[in-house]
Amino acid sequence: MPDEILDIQLEVVPKGRKFPLRIKAEDEELVREAAKQLRQKFIAYKQDYSETGLSDKDLMTMVAIDIAVSHLQLERNNDKTSFITKIQQLNEKLKDYLKEQ
Repeated sequence: MPDEILDIQLEVVPKGRKFPLRIKAEDEELVREAAKQLRQKFIAYKQDYSETGLSDKDLMTMVAIDIAVSHLQLERNNDKTSFITKIQQLNEKLKDYLKEQ
């Protein structure tokens, strides 16, 4: 049975344009939460930079950069490659030690 596809409309910027999206039904909650977080960050940036005269487009670009940096930090923190390599090295040292005994 193929995944159910939904057509939804998301309003990212308050009182702004609605964006039509076609998503899997199972992703709807995640997509709506992402849009909610975008709105919240946008509102915070709009308040923080209200004196600068930045356009909504500029502010949304700043929000996108903020989210991208957060995503990259999470990826970096979840990278277990160095941990696995260290475990393998310790495992080899332990094997060598046990062979000597």
